Amino acid sequence: MQTPKKTEYITTAIVYPNSRIHVGWAWECLGADWLTRSHKSMGRDAYFVTGMDEHSLNVQRAAEAQKLEPKAYCDLMSEDIQKVLRDLGIGYDRFIRTSDDDHIEVVQILVQKAFDKGDIYKAKYEGHYCESCEAFYTEKDLVDGKCPSHGKPPRWISEENYFFRLSKYQEPLLKYYSENPDFIHPDYRRGEIINFVQSGLKDFSVSRSTFQWGIPFPFDPKHVVYVWFDALINYITAAGILGELKSDNSGAQNGPSFNSIWPANVHIIGKDISRFHCVYWPAMLMSLELPLPEKVFAHGYITIKGSKMSKTIGNIVTPDEVIAVTGVDPFRYYMLAENHFSQDGNFAWESLILKNNADLANDWGNLVNRSISMTRKYFPGESLTLPGTKTHSAEIQASFESLISELQLTIDKIDPSSYIAACLARSRLLNLYIDRVKPWVLAKDNSPEAQKQLKECMFTLLEGIRWLATAWLPVLPFKMPEVFKQLGLSSAADGSPAGGSPADGALKALKWGQIPICPSEPKPIYPRLELPK
Repeated sequence: MQTPKKTEYITTAIVYPNSRIHVGWAWECLGADWLTRSHKSMGRDAYFVTGMDEHSLNVQRAAEAQKLEPKAYCDLMSEDIQKVLRDLGIGYDRFIRTSDDDHIEVVQILVQKAFDKGDIYKAKYEGHYCESCEAFYTEKDLVDGKCPSHGKPPRWISEENYFFRLSKYQEPLLKYYSENPDFIHPDYRRGEIINFVQSGLKDFSVSRSTFQWGIPFPFDPKHVVYVWFDALINYITAAGILGELKSDNSGAQNGPSFNSIWPANVHIIGKDISRFHCVYWPAMLMSLELPLPEKVFAHGYITIKGSKMSKTIGNIVTPDEVIAVTGVDPFRYYMLAENHFSQDGNFAWESLILKNNADLANDWGNLVNRSISMTRKYFPGESLTLPGTKTHSAEIQASFESLISELQLTIDKIDPSSYIAACLARSRLLNLYIDRVKPWVLAKDNSPEAQKQLKECMFTLLEGIRWLATAWLPVLPFKMPEVFKQLGLSSAADGSPAGGSPADGALKALKWGQIPICPSEPKPIYPRLELPK
């Protein structure tokens, strides 16, 4: 019997290394990173996996273009991709590669298992094949005779391959969708998938014999495992299934046990591969008699001037190009705040600059700077604490105390833009509070009542900033430690996070007025940015 799952297991799609990563895939990783950090800040264990899908004709050709063997080429691309992810603050627990030893072993074991069950068989195949998608298409799938994702005519391929009996699982899949309405998100993609399955499923190829860069079939080394039966299995390899498949537990990677994190909490993927994750993958898991993931979340495309950002088209912008101009936090903020994760998004330099200057520099950064400056001016060296009676801040406290449950709803919906909107609303609330209370006027009145109200105002601002700095950490991990430092809070023990990551349960554990605050010297956090020439 499977033990109860205790860890939130979050994955992205694994990326093709046929060229450098662009901001579209970075958006996916940023969404998964935000979700992982948010779970941890709410006191839950989380395990985040991303990686690289190496075994494809596209990758082999990219290697040949650089006069490298595919594995040597992929080693170089792995270093480059992981560096960019680290620079972005993507805190993955494992970066899996389909050339990893444990993954190769898992794939061969599971191919053999499906073959022994009769779910993999050999037959001749003829059909339209898009090399960019690594997918076969029927005539009705094509748009004006072209691939619907890449806009290029597919090749007609005729070869003998091994196939997976997808058609066998048509009714079990429809039954599963009916009994598990939360499996596919957003909701409108669920209808698309159900219509596709109801139209009739065809068995799909799981091998290729025309090239050798791949995992050899365990019982027919002339064939290598076709990309989707290889790539999709990465999710359970990274979850530690090899330890379950081998009685002596040898070869298992260090990490959580399979039963503690599988099934996955969510696969976060691009909408163009939703069919593979919502149809092929659950059918494969049914065949292998393994639990299905709890949810597949298909986000939209990132576009530039209305066109999908694509390596194939060549209209890409890379994350390191952007952060060289803006820094990391503004890029993370823009991608997660400006774009609704469930829909198509956009990247534009102009809107990135405007968003940073309006929200981070003017609204949030200015709030921190002037609140700390006023506190140090009016109460130099004094630790401020929660006032015994409140004359004008009760509604501010109430709004912040409702923030945690509001953020939890956005986490449950995988909605980072709404998470950010909730935080930004509190930042603006504090700015309006300053304008309403006018602390500079109170400071000129030496009466005990005015000084009491002034101290209440300053504490309310500092405490609100402490809450927001904690809430902002999943989005803005690089600069929020500086905010805590300016508040005079420098360690996890006094309520601030360490190392740019939320201390476990830090957000959920927030209590209004929990600790005294004595701010240090203020410094601007987010400078205004200029549009690059």
